[in-house]
Amino acid sequence: MTVDEALEIVETALDYQGLNKVQELVFRQSWKGESYAEIAKSSGYNSDYIKAAGYELWKLLSKALGEKVKKDNIKPVLKRYLRQNKVNSQRNLTIEVNLSGANLSGANLNGARVVANFIETDLSQAVSPKAIMLDDNTELDEEEQKQENQADSEEQIYYWNDWQFRSHSEVKIAEALDRTNVLFFPNTKARLITGEGRQSQAANFLIFHQGKWGILKVSNPDITNDEESDRTFRSHGICIIQNYDTTRCDDEPERVVQEFLELMNQS
Repeated sequence: MTVDEALEIVETALDYQGLNKVQELVFRQSWKGESYAEIAKSSGYNSDYIKAAGYELWKLLSKALGEKVKKDNIKPVLKRYLRQNKVNSQRNLTIEVNLSGANLSGANLNGARVVANFIETDLSQAVSPKAIMLDDNTELDEEEQKQENQADSEEQIYYWNDWQFRSHSEVKIAEALDRTNVLFFPNTKARLITGEGRQSQAANFLIFHQGKWGILKVSNPDITNDEESDRTFRSHGICIIQNYDTTRCDDEPERVVQEFLELMNQS
């Protein structure tokens, strides 16, 4: 069995939802016997990120294939799955309905799930080009499909010095802060007294400089800032709280950090 054939079986087991880019990378290289460290080195990804992606991949496949999947047992697991379920590994060939040579003009496909090999079967009069899969008479147009794919995609995680960040911009700010030798806590949470009692509040970058505390926030310009959270931190003595948009943090992190430290010096 080749790795491409294995991926086709995985796609079938996952109800024709393919792996994302990093998951497929981990699968292909693991199939070749590479370690996580080797995968990270050859791909340029952080080793911890590859390990995390691998953990999620094997968990996903364990659920789909019906038995525990690990990095070193994927081949025998897939062989058993293939034998037990008689999966036809030919891409996009349905195992529930044989459409080869069938005339589907006027056929009733209500409620049917159709996945056909277009080389063997002409579905032009039976299935809309935008809807290869039909379920309960529902067609997904291109925009709906795009939104669904975006909703299903996993949030990207960035690693730096064993810390996790939500964006490349946050990593750039962390690197810039590190070069200034200031004390800072990235993506930490604090327990504070609020109007609704004790609660946890997130602080993007909590910084101690010149005997003062401040919070530098890397903010998406399309997302409204949490002013209530800012007021809560200020009520506890953290008066310097400044938001910087992701684009600027990514393009000029050194300048952003310098501006913020100057604000703390002036307060």
